[in-house]
Parts: sequence; C-alpha cells; structure tokens
Amino acid sequence: MMKIKYSNKPVVAAPFAFALGGGAEVCLPAAAIQASSETYMGLVETGVGVIPGGGGNKELYIRQLEKLGATGSGGYELQKAALATFETIAMAKVSTSAHEAKENGYLRVTDGISFNNDHLLFDAKQKVIELDADGYRPPIRAKIPVIGEAGYATMLLGAQSLKNSGFISDHDMKIAKKLAYVIAGGHLPEGTLVDEQYLLEIEREAFLSLVGERKTQERMQNMLLKGKPLRN
Repeated sequence: MMKIKYSNKPVVAAPFAFALGGGAEVCLPAAAIQASSETYMGLVETGVGVIPGGGGNKELYIRQLEKLGATGSGGYELQKAALATFETIAMAKVSTSAHEAKENGYLRVTDGISFNNDHLLFDAKQKVIELDADGYRPPIRAKIPVIGEAGYATMLLGAQSLKNSGFISDHDMKIAKKLAYVIAGGHLPEGTLVDEQYLLEIEREAFLSLVGERKTQERMQNMLLKGKPLRN
C-alpha cells in the first residue's frame, strides 16, 4: 500500500460494486479515486474480529485530518478526526454510494464519480493521463499529528458506554481498545508528530494479536461458512 502511495507514477483506483476491507485499503493510498456511483465502500474488519491490517486506519485518519484541515499539534479538529475515524471503522460503516463515501471520508472531494459503469475504466485512465501530464509527483512523506492518550481515553469512554448498554460484547470491547490505541497513536501526548511506519507497526501488532483470539477465529469461521457476522 505504501508503494501505491509513493509510486513515481500516479495510481488511480477505480472501485465499483463492493470495495470492502482490503478492497477499500487498496483505494485509500491511491493518488486519486475514480469510483462508480454505485460503490459500496467500507472498512468492515471489526465484523470478523480484527481491525484493518493494510494501512486503512492510518489512511482514513489522514483523510479525516485533511477534511477538517487539522494539521496542527492538537485541538478540537484533531480529536474530531480521530473520533470520526474510530466510529467509522468500529461500526464497520459501509457507504451505499460514491457520494456517501465522500461524506464518510473514504473519497476526497476531488475524487471523481462515474455514473455509467461502461465508462469507469476510461474515466480512470483519463485521470491517470491528466495527473501525469501535469507533472505528477508523489506526496512528501510528512509527520502525522496524533491525539494520543487523551483521545484514546475519549474513544474508550464511548465504547464502554455502548458495552454498559448491552450494544457490544466483551470481545467487541477488546477490538475497540485495539482500534482506539492504533488511531490515537498509542500512549503519547496530544499533538505528537509520528511517521507512517510507526502507525503501521502498531496496527500490525494489534491485528496479529486479535487474529490469535479464539473468538476472532470463531467470527472468521462463521463468516466463511454462513456469510454473516457472529455476535460473540
């Protein structure tokens, strides 16, 4: 995914129909997205007991930061970006159209939408040509501000409220804790600037620890055999 993001040539993703989990994670680091108007996009990994493991947490958080213009060392916008990312992934929100995907942060305002699927690949190809003709340069590797300890506590408070109300299980709570830790950037002061590799490493650690959980494995098996999520 990092090679897609930092490729010297522009990579344009062209999602249509279902772009869930890994499908969404392939799109998020692309230079641009040209989506079919009927695109169902979402990071749905919590439904099978894990969190996104291909950089999706980081990329969605970055998009929320861009959407809010939160590039400083802290403040309301930083917390809002973290909470929006947490809620979208924890609740496995799926956009029912490309327009809704923009509202959820999966697509940028500048990303294109094709209303005729027969034109989708042509439109995406034209976007690549346009970017390349404009002298495309990959994004500069920049530090990312994280909400840290304070944001982690806020996200857990919301999850705990849902658990106390009976809306989520003990295992859901465990997943929420891992997700909150990754999005918050770990136990750091608010506004700490970290690099992408750091966020990828704590994401990988959280993903692998959840894969080893018996209840996660039961969720995966249920999804494979019955095609629907298991609430355990």
